[in-house]
Amino acid sequence: MIRFVAAVFASVLPRRYWRRLDAVVPVARAALVSGIVSMLGAAAVAIPAYLQFTEASSRAAVQAMLRATGWRPPDGAAAPSVDAAMGGWIGTWFSPIAFLLFTPAGLLSAYFMVTGLFRAVSAYVDDARGDPVLTAIDALVRRSRTRARTRREREAREALEGPEVRDRLVTGSAAGFPEADFVVVASRRKPDWEPGAFIITAEKWYRLGEPAERQMPGGLRTFYPLTEITDHEVLRRGVPYELPPLSGPASKSG
Repeated sequence: MIRFVAAVFASVLPRRYWRRLDAVVPVARAALVSGIVSMLGAAAVAIPAYLQFTEASSRAAVQAMLRATGWRPPDGAAAPSVDAAMGGWIGTWFSPIAFLLFTPAGLLSAYFMVTGLFRAVSAYVDDARGDPVLTAIDALVRRSRTRARTRREREAREALEGPEVRDRLVTGSAAGFPEADFVVVASRRKPDWEPGAFIITAEKWYRLGEPAERQMPGGLRTFYPLTEITDHEVLRRGVPYELPPLSGPASKSG
């Protein structure tokens, strides 16, 4: 029972944590109950808070109306302000909307009611989810961390590669790839150049082999071996590219 109660509260966490938590508490099984408990809790807070809100609003509205007819409050009693009168008028005619939109208790109750309903329905249709705001915050934090890590890795990589220079083209044998016709030596990695891709030039097509990295005098370089395609093959993934002029052995410069 204690484990299930803990799972009810843990179900508000983003769903990506549930797999690890399920080994301790039955988070997935408690998701439906968690959504219902959220709605009941919102109602338990909203009902008394709403009654207090309407009572105060009605009192302010009545006092404002009496003041308009010349009534003055007893000595020592605070006269309602213009804001209180407006709040009372709004509370009298639009009290549910005013309570939900302009009071902390109303905002929180509306949020937990809506999200609780959303989580309960999601669990009922076998697509259980955690709290939407917590899930959005978690996704935002993860994206920020991923971007920061990617930036650090890119900066560290570029420090090894040195200044960016134009690609060089050498023969396969000169670069140590006897099975390749040519090798493109690049100062930056090419994201789309994956093994097996077709490199499409103006004159010929080449199949890309397994890239290799080597430390050269000018910095870290990526070697892309190219083998000319002489038979007819179905194009799976092609990358347009203009071959640079053929140069000398890759070992002589960066």
